[in-house]
Amino acid sequence: MKAEKKSLVNDIMSAIEAKIGEAGEQTKKAKKAIEKTASKLAKKLDKLTHKAAKKAEKKSDKVTKKATDKAKKDAEKKAKNEAKAAKNAKRTKSGKSKAAASETIKPVILPKADSVAPKTATPAAKPAPKPATPVAPKAAVPKPSTPAKPAEPAPASAE
Repeated sequence: MKAEKKSLVNDIMSAIEAKIGEAGEQTKKAKKAIEKTASKLAKKLDKLTHKAAKKAEKKSDKVTKKATDKAKKDAEKKAKNEAKAAKNAKRTKSGKSKAAASETIKPVILPKADSVAPKTATPAAKPAPKPATPVAPKAAVPKPSTPAKPAEPAPASAE
């Protein structure tokens, strides 16, 4: 890892020095600053690549762990189902022999004679529902108008 970091620092330094060298001669101070900056940059790049590698490794570990967990669960389910199947097979075997034995020994139950006649359980038939007749809306009845003046009585004839 350190060797990779050093080679990265040297590559960065040479690239920067080449570009600055085109402009003119460098001082010792400038070279020192370039070296310092290159080492910082290399450190950051190394950290990023290490982080990415660690993340990828973690992801692959998760995938393999999931796969092993799933395989383990499937194996447990399979064993459980096989045990249930064996138990059911045993139950059906013993159930058949019990059924055969109970058929031969099974006592016959005779119905008791009652003096009261049994009630019929059939309900009375309901009449068919009448079809719905459409209801016509009622016509609006006009209100009688009230006269403003009371009506005068008709004149009585004088005969």
